[in-house]
Amino acid sequence: SSICRYIPLIFVSIGIFLFVCILSTSFALVNINNEKIITGVSVNGISLAGLTVDEATQKLSDEFSKKLDTSLTLVCGDYKSELIPSRDIDATYNISAATQAAYSIGRSGNLIQNNYEILISLLATKKVNVNLQYDSQKLNNYIDTISVELPGLVEHPSYYVENKNLIIVKGHSGVELLQDTTKNLILSNIDSRSSNAEINIPTKNVEPNEINISQIHEEIYSEPENAYLIKEPFELNVGSTGTDFEITVDEAQNLLQEEKDEYIIPLKIIEPEIGVEDLGNDVFIHNLGTFSSTYKESNVNRSINVKLASNKINNVILLPGEEFSYNKIVGERTYANGFREASVYTSSGVVDGLGGGICQVSSTLYNSVLLANLEIVERRNHRYAVSYVPLGTDATVAYGSIDFRFKNNRKYPIKIVASSQNGICTVSIMGIKEDVEYEVEITTKRLQTIAFQTKYIEDGSMAAGTQK
Repeated sequence: SSICRYIPLIFVSIGIFLFVCILSTSFALVNINNEKIITGVSVNGISLAGLTVDEATQKLSDEFSKKLDTSLTLVCGDYKSELIPSRDIDATYNISAATQAAYSIGRSGNLIQNNYEILISLLATKKVNVNLQYDSQKLNNYIDTISVELPGLVEHPSYYVENKNLIIVKGHSGVELLQDTTKNLILSNIDSRSSNAEINIPTKNVEPNEINISQIHEEIYSEPENAYLIKEPFELNVGSTGTDFEITVDEAQNLLQEEKDEYIIPLKIIEPEIGVEDLGNDVFIHNLGTFSSTYKESNVNRSINVKLASNKINNVILLPGEEFSYNKIVGERTYANGFREASVYTSSGVVDGLGGGICQVSSTLYNSVLLANLEIVERRNHRYAVSYVPLGTDATVAYGSIDFRFKNNRKYPIKIVASSQNGICTVSIMGIKEDVEYEVEITTKRLQTIAFQTKYIEDGSMAAGTQK
């Protein structure tokens, strides 16, 4: 009798089992040849039900493009900055991985597992999430740019050196960008939106840092370093000057007690005991470029100017990276500086002027600099052709307006050796040859000759029948 009591339960269990089998078989028969994503599957909230892999790929591409190609505007008061994710941070989604993950639902397990997934997707949406991918360095750079463009930024103390003085600039309170919060807001808005959106840039009010005079002194202070030369194996150290406060740190700290926007601390430059110029000609053993031009010694004033300018630039040493300024080295052309009046070119023609002839020295130097393959920073030709250098290879100068400048872009120091005597002006660039050197050849090509024009001027003071 007890067995009879369990017979209905056994039949019910058998019935449920048969129902499940029939249902699973039905699912299997329905989906065995189905090439479409099953019902209820979505990627990042985008439904892909009933779509093939290609159709799903196209739909995701269209939807994600709306997110990635549409601008996101960051706002702080009147300040606005536009971010287009696909352009500015290389933002993408792995669409292929997303569609494959969606398509595999109901297909990746055994018959029972697949049918279970299909049944669950019918009752509740099966969600696939694909993460936003982006160039983190570009995003950080974008945020860094915003952080220095915001209006009303906090200004922390800063300093700079000018004319042997340390200038310390006091800071001012202001706002500061919350970078991590801004980054998270950008990423979350890209993921959640499908149209233009604005983000209020998160900031906080910040007081400037205190001026730390001891730290500034540590950063400014440096010991002088002597230059030295080792021949085998070859090594040249050009040395360096040292820098220190002209006053004590305590005295500098006392200067800060006064309420000012800027504080000036005098500096002293400490020269090394041995400089490059003390190492002798072993540092300047190779002739890197030489050029000569001729002048008439019978033109006394012009000769004086040529010789004076040559002496000014002679033995000038340029360390690697240093720049030469002809006007700075030669100085203002005045009687007090020894210059004489001689012929110079002006816009109205040839006239007498102080320093006439020094352009021959700058032009001779220019040619030697070209032959040494140094970097030209500033150079301008004369208004008219000159006779002392080939066409197109002159360098005019005018104090206060036109300069000739070049830079020592070589690995080692260079020295200018200049002389003007017996009607010959010669300038050489001396230094040390590098592993790779170039032979420079200067050629000139005449492109066009423009005929001169004659203009006749009527002048009431002239005798009748004459012309000017």
